Amino acid sequence: MDAHARRLVGWVIVAAGIVVAAVGAFADQIGLGGEGPDEFGGKQVVAVIVGLAIAVVGLGVALWSGRPGSTEPSAPTPTETTM
Repeated sequence: MDAHARRLVGWVIVAAGIVVAAVGAFADQIGLGGEGPDEFGGKQVVAVIVGLAIAVVGLGVALWSGRPGSTEPSAPTPTETTM
């Protein structure tokens, strides 16, 4: 998989994680909660945590450089100039 496709997949995973976390957080308001409209239930907590974990994994996929032997995220490297 080339770097562009990997970055795209990573950002899609981030978006999916955010959606899972948002659905968990707003489950009562959208009619999915079972504990009552004013209670933040255990399943909602789990959904928010899982969604955020998915988003973090997606961020890792999106920002990972993919160079052999490299474990650091891809970032512009400063160029050295000598005078």
